[in-house]
Amino acid sequence: MNPAPLLSAAACVTVAVGALAIAHRLRPAVPDGELPPEPHPVLSSIGSGLLSGFILLTGFLVATGWAARTTGTVPPRGLYLADLAAGTAVLLYPALAGLPFTPRYTIAVTSFAALVGYTMSLAVQLRP
Repeated sequence: MNPAPLLSAAACVTVAVGALAIAHRLRPAVPDGELPPEPHPVLSSIGSGLLSGFILLTGFLVATGWAARTTGTVPPRGLYLADLAAGTAVLLYPALAGLPFTPRYTIAVTSFAALVGYTMSLAVQLRP
């Protein structure tokens, strides 16, 4: 079994949950009796755009990496760097958007980050 996808998933979980914890620690404390502020609704459209870009780029790299085995046409290395940057932005977005550091959100971010890491690893491994 190839451990690279699992290691990539674990690294992405560490980045995303670590960023969420650091952002929570750096935020000012909420006064007693008040609820923590919810993320601004406008931020959801930014996250959707980041995620769409990451999915399109990773999907392109997976498809062309798979096809490159028969065609010999390999995507440029810069696209892999762009995919890494897009993946990192997607992982850091929940912390930057002000998502609270609660068990519910931590589980959601962990699950999502594992998928991001696994697909990024798949895109790189399919490159001949």
